[in-house]
Amino acid sequence: MRLLAALSARRGAHRTSVQDGALADRPTLLWLGSTPVPANVCAAAGVRWRLLPHADGPEAQELLRSARVAVAAPNGASEDPGALTALLDRFDASSAVGLILLPRDAQQAWRLVQQRPGQFLAAPEDASPTEIAARLDAAEELQPAFGSLHQQLDSARAVSAKAERTFEELDEEMRLAARLQRDFLPRRLPEVGSARFGVLYRPATWVSGDIYDIIRLDETRLGIFVADAVGHGMPAALLTIFIKKALVTKRIAGNCYNIVPPHVSMHELNQDICEQGLSSCQFCTGVYCVLDVTDLTMTYCRAGHPQPILIHPGGEMERLEGPGSLLGVFPEETFQSRTAQLAVGDRMVIYTDGTEDALGRADDGEPKKLEDVIRPWTDLPRDELLLQLNAAIDDLPPGHEPEDDITVVVMDIE
Repeated sequence: MRLLAALSARRGAHRTSVQDGALADRPTLLWLGSTPVPANVCAAAGVRWRLLPHADGPEAQELLRSARVAVAAPNGASEDPGALTALLDRFDASSAVGLILLPRDAQQAWRLVQQRPGQFLAAPEDASPTEIAARLDAAEELQPAFGSLHQQLDSARAVSAKAERTFEELDEEMRLAARLQRDFLPRRLPEVGSARFGVLYRPATWVSGDIYDIIRLDETRLGIFVADAVGHGMPAALLTIFIKKALVTKRIAGNCYNIVPPHVSMHELNQDICEQGLSSCQFCTGVYCVLDVTDLTMTYCRAGHPQPILIHPGGEMERLEGPGSLLGVFPEETFQSRTAQLAVGDRMVIYTDGTEDALGRADDGEPKKLEDVIRPWTDLPRDELLLQLNAAIDDLPPGHEPEDDITVVVMDIE
């Protein structure tokens, strides 16, 4: 008897474990509603689904995230567009496909469900078990596609969020780089003797491949330097900072000092750039001038840079010519200094080639010359001249925005 009882108990335990395993293998059908599961839904679920009733509400969202298919009956809220929309939103925010049971006469609810795309189906709340079962089968077939779509969207959002963070970090780094580069520019334009200055400085991007400096060398002499690294953006900007620090304008020995002639300064700067062996932006153009305000004698040296423009009272213009190749190409390149005699009322304009590139084309199709553009403004104060020039660049037609950095230094002998 004991043996028979033991065998009977083992058979009962086996049947229970088989039933429990079969129940666990059945997909879960989530019921969302404030009423018990209706008979037609229970019959449709049959032995194919494992019913899990739960009251509808925001707390049901966690269950929806893990469910494949859910049935919802808005009941008395079916004619409430806000409540029905909130229910549909919960389905769209999950990976479950919903079957919405609506009263046949709830016209507004039917219209809302039919017009709104989403991961849900609809059926009359008094539909037959066979009809509901068919809808459940269709929902189950649709669910993997929606589940995969949600995974892809989540991945895309993660990538987008990471890209946005990367962009924000890069944007902040570029802002800091632009601020750093501007720290290398003169904070205040010096006034030595009768020489007065104005500057237009427009980087094409956050940072510039142009650099300028106006240096008070002693009580009567000052240096004016403008350089343009080939290209623009970060590589060119880094080269401009190197140029600013590498330019030698004065040598001090004990209590004595010597002003370095412009051609010597350019020769040594050229050697320094060549010795760096830069892989990009390895050369640049430049002009360096030394002005003695006691007799208004100016010594200058060019290195592949546009010729400075000297404007005399009355508007007469001349170009300050002089030989000189690019900086950073040949280490042993020699440069020449030339001298120009300035007078009270003279104005000198030193600019980078991006300035003329930004002025558009003349009637003959050739690039406009800077002197032709500023000719009507030669009698204006230097700050107003620079404002007019800046406005002329801004007034170009769409599609002609400046692509290169722009720097214009104006010196007046007052």
